[in-house]
Amino acid sequence: MMRKLVATIAVLLLMVSAASAGNTVKQAISMTSSGGQISQSAANAAVVKGNNNYISQGVSQSAYGSQITQSGANAVVVVGDNNVVRQGVAQQACGSSIAQSGANALAVLGDDNSASQQVSQAAFGQNIFQNGWNTGSITGDGNTLMQGLLSFAQTYADTNQTMSNTAYISGSYNQVNQQMAGMVLMGRSNAPVNQMGSNIGQAMDPNGNQFGQSMNMKAKAGRGSKAAQYGMNEVKIGPV
Repeated sequence: MMRKLVATIAVLLLMVSAASAGNTVKQAISMTSSGGQISQSAANAAVVKGNNNYISQGVSQSAYGSQITQSGANAVVVVGDNNVVRQGVAQQACGSSIAQSGANALAVLGDDNSASQQVSQAAFGQNIFQNGWNTGSITGDGNTLMQGLLSFAQTYADTNQTMSNTAYISGSYNQVNQQMAGMVLMGRSNAPVNQMGSNIGQAMDPNGNQFGQSMNMKAKAGRGSKAAQYGMNEVKIGPV
């Protein structure tokens, strides 16, 4: 998923983009499916150049079946000032074997920009694997970036949740807020539970930047079950 998004951004940078001020881009994909083996894949991509732009990207996926695979991604490149970017991925699945992957990626060059990235996942079944991540790169001053992740699983077999927020900031007086929450409700099965989360922020300029990071993980397993939780918050300010 990450390699595909990086490749997508590289291609977008080479495309001819909109250059007038005040552009509005709204992209939305909604998928609903039921059956046996279900595969859902969706992606939004945009490049916008100019000032006072509004970009909204959304992926919504819902599936009911036995073996379910969901993949959703948003990628955007914005060059200009006073831009607003909203990215969201929402996934819901009910089945026996479930794999969910949701990702948002953005690159913004300019001042006074506002961006938010959200990934929400819910799964009900067995053998659940959830992977959600947000990555944002902003170059400029007075920018705001909010990143949020939410993963919920109710299961009776192996469950793995992996969540990651990453922000790279170059400039002064920028604000970054990173939040994530993971919850696993296990029955009486002795299957293992693994939860991993990381919030990483880096600002090259040490002037007036603000970072907020929070993480909440809960795992309720049956007697004799193994639960492993790993979390990391990391901030680097100044040349590294």
